[in-house]
Amino acid sequence: MTDSSGITQFLRKYRASAVGVTPPRPELPTPGEPDPVAGPDLSAEVDITDWKPIPLPEAPAKPDETPTRFVDGSHAGQSVLCVRSPQGYPIAIRLAEVGAVALELTGRRFTRAFKAVERVVGFVADPFPWEEVEAFATALANHPGLRLRVVPARMPEPGAANPFDYGAMQTQAQNRCQQEMLRLEALALASAPAVPTLIDGQLGGRINTRDATDRPLLVGLVKAPTPPRMPDTGFNTLLDLGPGQRSPYFHDPRPGDVPLASWFLRLASGSHAAPNWGTVRVDVPWKHLERHSGIDARKGFVGRLSRWLIDARCRADSYSRMPVSLDPIVRAEDGLKPLFTPFPVLANRLYRAAGLFRRDEV
Repeated sequence: MTDSSGITQFLRKYRASAVGVTPPRPELPTPGEPDPVAGPDLSAEVDITDWKPIPLPEAPAKPDETPTRFVDGSHAGQSVLCVRSPQGYPIAIRLAEVGAVALELTGRRFTRAFKAVERVVGFVADPFPWEEVEAFATALANHPGLRLRVVPARMPEPGAANPFDYGAMQTQAQNRCQQEMLRLEALALASAPAVPTLIDGQLGGRINTRDATDRPLLVGLVKAPTPPRMPDTGFNTLLDLGPGQRSPYFHDPRPGDVPLASWFLRLASGSHAAPNWGTVRVDVPWKHLERHSGIDARKGFVGRLSRWLIDARCRADSYSRMPVSLDPIVRAEDGLKPLFTPFPVLANRLYRAAGLFRRDEV
C-alpha cells in the first residue's frame, strides 16, 4: 500500500468532505450541574468589599524577582475534513501545527534556548475500528510531504454532548491538538528548571508541585483572563483599572492542581478600546508568594513584579495584541512562526494526498 493510498482508503470509506472555518454554534445542553468546588479567596490581600485599583510603586524589582527565560507556544490549525463514523456521527478532522520556543535573556540580548515544532492531526477516533485508525496514522506519518502524527481525541463523556453535534466533535479535536502544544511548552519549561521563567498563558494545568517548590520564579501571563465569580466591587475594580494599576491579589486553591496567587494588571489602554482591553491576569505559584513573610513583603513583591511587567510590555503599534503582550513574548512568537509551514500549503498537501481538492482549486 502506498503512502497516499492508505490515506485515501480511510477518508473515502468514511465519506470525507472538505470543510472550512465554521462559526461557533452553541453545543447541546448538558444534563445537570457540576458539583461545586472551592473558589478563590478574593480577600487574601484586601477584603473583596474594599477592592479598588492599586497604583504600582516605582521601586525596581530585585534581581531574583524578574524572569530571564520566556516560553511561548503556538497552535495554528483548523478543521479541514469531516468524516462520518460507522454510526453516522460527523467527525471533524483537525490539521494543525504546534510548537513551543524559549528565549533566554543574557545581558541585553535574547537567544533561542529551545524550539520544537510538530504537525498533528486530531479527531475523535473511538468510533472507528482501531486497525483502520492505525493504518491511517501510519500512512500520514510516512507520507513525505506531510509527516503528520495522529493524536486521537476521545468521544465526549456520555451525556455531555450529542454525538451528532459536529461542534462538539470540533471542540474535542481542537482540545486534543492544544494538549500537544502544552506538552511542548512543558518540555521547554523542563529544559531549564533553575532559570526564572515566564510562560505566555495560564499556569494552571501546566506545572506541578516541584515547579512551585523548587523553581526560583515562575510567572504566567494570561492575555484573555476570565474573572472569577465575585461581587460588583470586584468587577468595578477591573473596569476602573488604569494603565500601571493592579487589582489586589487573591489566593486560588485550585483543588487537584497547584495553588496560585493571581491578580489583574492593566498593561495599557487606548482610544476607542473596549473597557476591559489591556488587562491581563498574572499568576505565580502561591508558594512563591509565601517566600515573602508578612502582608507588606508580599505586597512589595507583587508591586515590583507588576512594575517590571509594565516596563517589559510591547510598544509596537503594528502588533494587534500590543496592549496585552510583553516584548519578550512577541520576540519569541516572531522566532517560532517562521518554523511553521504555511497552513494553506499543508492543507492542500493533505487534500491532494487524499484525492480531494478545495473548491477554489482548478
